[in-house]
Amino acid sequence: MAEQKNKSRRSTGKVTLADIAKEVGVGQMTVSRAIHKPELVSEDLRNKIQQAIQKMGYIPNLAARNLATVSSNTVVLVTTSLIATENTLIMDGLHREIQATDLQLLILFVEKEKDWINQLINYAPEIVVLLNMECDQQQQQRLTTLNIPLITIGAKQTNKFSINIGIDVSHVIHLLVTHLLQKGKKEIGLLCANQHLSIFQQYMQSWHNACLEHFINPHLILHNAEQASFKTGCQLFNEALLLWGKIDAFICLSDEVACGVIFEALRRHINIPHEISISSIGGLEISQVSYPKLTTVYIPYREMGILAGRTLRRLYHQQITYQPENILLRSRLIVRDST
Repeated sequence: MAEQKNKSRRSTGKVTLADIAKEVGVGQMTVSRAIHKPELVSEDLRNKIQQAIQKMGYIPNLAARNLATVSSNTVVLVTTSLIATENTLIMDGLHREIQATDLQLLILFVEKEKDWINQLINYAPEIVVLLNMECDQQQQQRLTTLNIPLITIGAKQTNKFSINIGIDVSHVIHLLVTHLLQKGKKEIGLLCANQHLSIFQQYMQSWHNACLEHFINPHLILHNAEQASFKTGCQLFNEALLLWGKIDAFICLSDEVACGVIFEALRRHINIPHEISISSIGGLEISQVSYPKLTTVYIPYREMGILAGRTLRRLYHQQITYQPENILLRSRLIVRDST
């Protein structure tokens, strides 16, 4: 009878805890500890078990035991920030699209150094959404072995391991640099605050490419480890004037930082845009009401969320087949008084 049960269970094609234990040569209890309480298992053994899990595509089935209330209509959204402005706009758009459905949206807030994939699969999600998450090659491979539809929202992905809904960052920087050069600006500085690594890296690459293309100094860059805010903008502006002296234009990687720069420039009685031009990336509401009104590149954050929500619905209702691809939304330059 026991043999018949085992055959029946394995006929589903799903890898079990026993399969992993047999592969590694340990007991099922040890494998369970390595997954749920890794601190109780030696690092060497944890690595062996983890390798076996990735190799065999094991997915813990905890829905019946720990999470019995979680049904197969669960969507798990994974992010490292719940307060970043772009994330809140994206989540708002996504929620609007799925709130009339029976999909349950769970938000998994994770720290970068944590093994968040183990946390993720504990929820037995129907679909996974990664919001401005940076995944290394090993994580990408592991996510692929889960055989769960995956949507990534944020920067353009170079590896097609998901349905990627994002923006072309290189286009954004080129718009601003070209605009400022057309206004006769020569000494252009880039001001950056803490933001998602994947997007920041693309901004940096695009900045250097644009500067080299137009023969301007690519080294006028200042970075602040704090989150984007008015205060951060004030600090960066003062530091830039102290370090660089002569500067006639700033590109800020967020509207909040740019508004902080404007506030500090006005406090110093610096004429905007005649002495210093200020531009930014975001297109948030604050850019419309600042004084002077802010030149910015509009990033369709809410539209990205809406498109992700529609894609979720279509995947869930099997109206489309899951196929990794890049879906890029267009950004646009909005020229206002600050330049």
